[in-house]
Amino acid sequence: MMAISRKAKKGLYIGSAVLILLTAIVGWMHTKAARPFLAAIGVHCPVDEVKSSEVAAIREKGLNGLRGNLPAPARPTVNGMPLESFSEADAQKWAADKHVNCEAVVHGMRYLRCRGVDGKMLGVAGPSISELWLSFGETGKLIGVDIYRRGLDAQGETIAWSDAVERLKTRLGEPAVNFGDASPTALSATDYQTARVQYRYTDYVATVTAVKLPYAGLAVREQYMSAKS
Repeated sequence: MMAISRKAKKGLYIGSAVLILLTAIVGWMHTKAARPFLAAIGVHCPVDEVKSSEVAAIREKGLNGLRGNLPAPARPTVNGMPLESFSEADAQKWAADKHVNCEAVVHGMRYLRCRGVDGKMLGVAGPSISELWLSFGETGKLIGVDIYRRGLDAQGETIAWSDAVERLKTRLGEPAVNFGDASPTALSATDYQTARVQYRYTDYVATVTAVKLPYAGLAVREQYMSAKS
């Protein structure tokens, strides 16, 4: 496998952070790492004051660079949470029924943030989910699902990555983007080692990223986004 330079590794990490923002995961927007990027695009702290139009514009700008040329044959997310159909009210009911620790968050757009979710509740394998973010558009319907697991051991990282990638391949075939070595050994070689698969369609973008972070260890993130304009 081709060696990745330190500069390239840093670029991959920054790319991951930007993609997180474009999925509208506002928790990241509160971190120190996010501040230079936010300032560069004209969003200043506190992000509590960000407008829905600003978030929507950032999201759309990012999606413009990710969309493919054809509509998706399917748009998988997690069990029982279809894009543009599952509502914020549905999500609140799901959280109450499952006794999941969730809170509503409003930063321009509306979100439901849940912590410590058992993956079985979502039909995914692997360790407990550190954070689940559900993003809702102006109509109150689901437009994004973000599953983040950090501080994983080698087995947990392997299971989380393999399960997410195989679920997408089963529905969608081979990804448009596939780079990096997601094995725990390769990721642990240095900080910011990254592997990613990504599916790009006119109406859907799905990304699975595995990375070794200095502050969070081995981490796997699954992102499922509506890309409809």
